[in-house]
Amino acid sequence: MTTFGKVLTFFNLLAAGAFAYFAMQVYYGEKGKGNGRQAITAAGLRHILLIDGLPFGNQKGDVADMPAGNDPDIEVPFQVTMAGSFRTTTVSKKLLESYFKAAPGGEVLGGGAVPNQLAEVKRVKAKIDGLLAENADKPDEKLKLLTGWLLFQPEVYEDRQAIQKLIADKNVEALEKLLNDKFATVIDPSKPADDTQSSKIVEADATDVAKLNDKIKKVDESRFGPIEETERHNRLVHLLVHLSPNEEWQKRVAMVVGLRRFASAIIAQAERFATMAERIRLIMPVHQADYQSAERIQLLLAIGRTDLANHQAELKAKWVEQEKKDADFVGQRETQLKAIQARYAKTKIEVDEMLVKQTSIEAALFEVQREVAITLDEVYRLEGVLEQRERDLLRLTAPKVGGGN
Repeated sequence: MTTFGKVLTFFNLLAAGAFAYFAMQVYYGEKGKGNGRQAITAAGLRHILLIDGLPFGNQKGDVADMPAGNDPDIEVPFQVTMAGSFRTTTVSKKLLESYFKAAPGGEVLGGGAVPNQLAEVKRVKAKIDGLLAENADKPDEKLKLLTGWLLFQPEVYEDRQAIQKLIADKNVEALEKLLNDKFATVIDPSKPADDTQSSKIVEADATDVAKLNDKIKKVDESRFGPIEETERHNRLVHLLVHLSPNEEWQKRVAMVVGLRRFASAIIAQAERFATMAERIRLIMPVHQADYQSAERIQLLLAIGRTDLANHQAELKAKWVEQEKKDADFVGQRETQLKAIQARYAKTKIEVDEMLVKQTSIEAALFEVQREVAITLDEVYRLEGVLEQRERDLLRLTAPKVGGGN
């Protein structure tokens, strides 16, 4: 090779090295200044994410979770339209983790980075299911959790009243089903009605109650999901925004759905709440009049029942006092009865003793009477003897008829 060729080769190599250097300088930027194309692109992507949010997650190739592994340079499917209609297909795992580092979302519903909005909804649903499972045997704690997640979700006054009634009734099962339905509306893709749902009822089935009920059930199921993706996206934003008023959670939701949709959801719900408040303001005079009328009736009933209760209390006090007096009187009579019974028992014992003595006296008296009777018999006998002797004596001493002296 000639000297000129060697010199030309040297300059070509030098130019190639300079080109590589400046290309790397443009891509990575100056050290520590963050002015490279990669840093500028990342900053631009972050700005777009803050405004428009993460990808919705309904495109082909979208994933439901972050890829496993600790490599920060792992590419994650991520379709976002940048400036100049340039559309990204992937981003590094490191970029998403750094993006979510500023908004973990709080202890209750927060978590790590997610690749899209649907992935965030599924992550939150799993977190909620776990919290409900942990408190399965604590109905009060479960009710508290469901109340916080559902209270700000209603879009019309009737729905809010229904939820408040379920909360007042402590109907945990119905509240949990309602929350699951809201998540299902977002997570499950909308499906057009199939032939059995959109076809008319044939004449042969018109009189079959079972088939009619089955048809109605299928039609209701077809109406359950959102009709289009825009409505589904709006429901997703509404669901996430109003799950919790926690500041950290609100910041995370804003970064997931984008400030544009976040602000729109807040404004729309504020308008709905204003409508509810206006409706309440309009019906308050009617309810107030009904309340005052019912209050007057209840007041009169309360006064009447109070008077009745006072009268009953007086009667009760009177009869209680009478019962006390009667109890004292009964006590006195029982004491007197016991004393009489004691005297009766004593007298009975004395009488029994006297009867025993009387029996002895009667026996002795009978013996005396017997002896007296015997004596009288002897006296009567002796009297007879005496009378006989007197007669005999008189006969002897009497003068003879016709004789002297």
